Amino acid sequence: METGFPFVILIGPVIAAIATLFTRRWRRVTIVVGLAFVGLLALLLALAAPGTGLFPDNIAAVLGREIVMTAFVRSLLLLVYAALGVWFLVVWVRPAGRVLAPTALAVLAPLAAALMASPAGLGSVFLVTAAAVVVPALHGGKFDAVVPAWRYFLLIGLASAPILLTTSGALATPAVIWLFPLLATLLLLGSFPFHIWVNGLNRYLSPVVAALVLGVVQFAVVAFLLGLLDSVPAARATVEFQTAARWSAALTALVGAFQMARATEQRGLVAGAVLLDMGFLPLVTLSPGTDGLLIALPALIGRFLSLLLIALGTGGAGVEPNPTRAGRMATRLRPALLVYGCLSLLGLPLTPGFAARWAQLSAAGQGGSVWPPLLLVIALAIGTAAVASKIVGGRAARLAVEPAGSGIAGFETGMMIFLAVLAGLLGLFPDLLTGMVARMLGLG
Repeated sequence: METGFPFVILIGPVIAAIATLFTRRWRRVTIVVGLAFVGLLALLLALAAPGTGLFPDNIAAVLGREIVMTAFVRSLLLLVYAALGVWFLVVWVRPAGRVLAPTALAVLAPLAAALMASPAGLGSVFLVTAAAVVVPALHGGKFDAVVPAWRYFLLIGLASAPILLTTSGALATPAVIWLFPLLATLLLLGSFPFHIWVNGLNRYLSPVVAALVLGVVQFAVVAFLLGLLDSVPAARATVEFQTAARWSAALTALVGAFQMARATEQRGLVAGAVLLDMGFLPLVTLSPGTDGLLIALPALIGRFLSLLLIALGTGGAGVEPNPTRAGRMATRLRPALLVYGCLSLLGLPLTPGFAARWAQLSAAGQGGSVWPPLLLVIALAIGTAAVASKIVGGRAARLAVEPAGSGIAGFETGMMIFLAVLAGLLGLFPDLLTGMVARMLGLG
């Protein structure tokens, strides 16, 4: 058995996390160390083209099993590292706790292992490990957030049971062959009726933490889930699975929309928008193979960018009696970024979230019932009205976050402009996202 390059991808993030634990008292030093390690891992991975790169050995042994780095896994991990690098830059101006940077690095190891492991039952063990790693960052020491954070961990742990039953096929009969894949899907995606952790947790999560857990981490979780469903195409093709996934999506989105309508502060509004966006994700499981990934990855990239925009649109880099020119510009940009980020979570046109939304609505409408797509459209209308009345109209209390400190208004403004331009381009040209994902999958 060879011990090859994938072992480096598993050990490297752990070493990086340990290093940042020693520097966690100095937040900016920790961010620099984290960026350096992410850049190094990305460089090594870029040089490790399967079979032809600097590190041609793409097989390793973990727990007595082979893990293999395929071309798709390599491309997906490069996307994850790039997203994490941008995330670290946002954390520079939006601090969210000392444990966050070590957590972000440590979770890369089990996520990579879950993608490379075979069979999928072993991958589920690594997903549970990843969930355990992010729990401290989820509650961040806040008492009110402990229960929903542990609900998240519990439900991911429970998902391992239907995953194992799906891969083994031991209890599957033609009548209920769809049941275990459906349970795994709803548990991993936090969809109705297993969304109980989302509402409570999002109310206490900062947008920066949400971008990590519901953005970066979800890249690997959704790719793993779609691979699992591809292994049981007969289950996915059943009417029961397809109908249940559509109705779960519609009900989850409606719950999020009504939460937005009832919100009295921006935190509740953002939490509802995140849940509404999560409601559309089960629809990507209806498409097999690369078709599902071509919808899922643009949707997750749009969510990640939306949460970063919201993070920059809240709080500030220090309020000074006589702000600098950059500080004044940042102050003017924040409300626009907050509104644009929320609208992007809804997937409206001219936002990054629109790249996948139309495909998701089309998937919802391909069933025998008109109600799921109609309910999804109603949810979007309610969410849009809530953003217009509560943020634009000023009826929601502002979301307070920890200030980043003085002296970095210029960097903050630069990040705002960079992400706004990037999001605007992806909103104007949604094919850019789908084209990038197609190249990742070797389709373009």
